[in-house]
Amino acid sequence: MNQTELSYFVVLVIVILLSQFAPTKLLMLLDHLVIRMALVLLLLYLMRVGPTAGIFGLMAIAILYLERNRRKIAEALLKIDKMDSAYTLHHPQATVEEASQPQKTVPVIPFDVPESFETDFLPTEASDSAFFEPVAETINQKAVLSTIYPSGSPSASESLYEKLGFGHVDGVTTLGSQ
Repeated sequence: MNQTELSYFVVLVIVILLSQFAPTKLLMLLDHLVIRMALVLLLLYLMRVGPTAGIFGLMAIAILYLERNRRKIAEALLKIDKMDSAYTLHHPQATVEEASQPQKTVPVIPFDVPESFETDFLPTEASDSAFFEPVAETINQKAVLSTIYPSGSPSASESLYEKLGFGHVDGVTTLGSQ
């Protein structure tokens, strides 16, 4: 640590230790763009002075922002509590006895009543499933449809290859052929 860094070190340690005692208005100034740019320039200057000054400068700026955020959250919690207490003052909650009473302020339309007729749940002619129309006799007589390829015998592929000229060589007999 240089002699020049020592003075920056002392000042920045004091800023770090006293940041929690800084006034809230002063910490809220950190939200302004001009102050943010000034802090970035200050950090760049401290890095130029030396590494110790730069590190402690970064720590001081970070702690100032942490303290600012802590104060903002504390103020927001107070505002939420005030809003909640103001709402409950103007809109008190009902007790259990009051909540169980029927509501009289809003007109309630009665429910629709279904028509009173009875339906027999017995099969009728339209829903009769006992009637069976016989199917044609040929339904179980399925056969392979003819195609361009012979497919009825075990040697169908061999005969196809022979017709195309791929499966037979003149003068050579294959095993299994007659």
